[in-house]
Amino acid sequence: MTTLTAGHISTFFDKWAPESTQLDFDNIGLLLGSKTKPVRTILTCLDLTEEVVDEAISLNCDLIVAHHPVIFRKLSRLNPDTVLGKTLYKLISADISVLAAHTNLDAAREGVSFEMANQIGLIHNEFLTHEDTSPPSGFGVIGEYQDKMAANEFLENVKIKLNCNVIRYSGKRKFIRKVAVCGGSGSFLASQAMTMGADAFITADLKYHDFFITKEPGLMLLDVGHYESESPIIDKMRNTLRDEYPELTVESTSVNTNPIQTY
Repeated sequence: MTTLTAGHISTFFDKWAPESTQLDFDNIGLLLGSKTKPVRTILTCLDLTEEVVDEAISLNCDLIVAHHPVIFRKLSRLNPDTVLGKTLYKLISADISVLAAHTNLDAAREGVSFEMANQIGLIHNEFLTHEDTSPPSGFGVIGEYQDKMAANEFLENVKIKLNCNVIRYSGKRKFIRKVAVCGGSGSFLASQAMTMGADAFITADLKYHDFFITKEPGLMLLDVGHYESESPIIDKMRNTLRDEYPELTVESTSVNTNPIQTY
């Protein structure tokens, strides 16, 4: 029986979400640890915080798969006197490897935006905008509901399904059926959502002036929060890894790493 390693998991993610599709600023792949390290237990998460590391240690994890890279910018020094340094020290001391799937998983079929669309109940989902790659990749998703729903019903559905404390939105629409989504910061896709005939576009990190785009007729624009828009991918990564490697123990973090509170 083949011993699974961090390299095997990295190769699997490269098939699902090829590293070649990452954006230029990103830092993905196996960020900490050796490809030859045997893996028996994996923890999936959105943000790799110290609390998540403590959870991984308690579960005897060999690997953490995170959406957001714990090492993003160039490190000029490493010491345990900073939040990042302390987190990395704990990981190294516990011999836990780290793999990040960030903008490559944003761009993947059945990646972040697809899972967001699934979570709110959209069907017939396709890329909102795509690159000419094989396998196909792109950003954002557009789909539809089986039946149209009133705007208030739509807002309530999104709030419940994405576990939002609050939704910021603009624009008026009596009924909603065709919906575009983009997990994380997706304001750059708002015009494309309108071009594709969406009744609503759901994303995060919108600025004040972004909301004025709904002066164009027929679009509701929703900001559900960065964490809320991307958190469904945590369980998606867990379930996908469980299906691919039934011999492994794969768990989702129980830590809510959202740093934003509402009052």
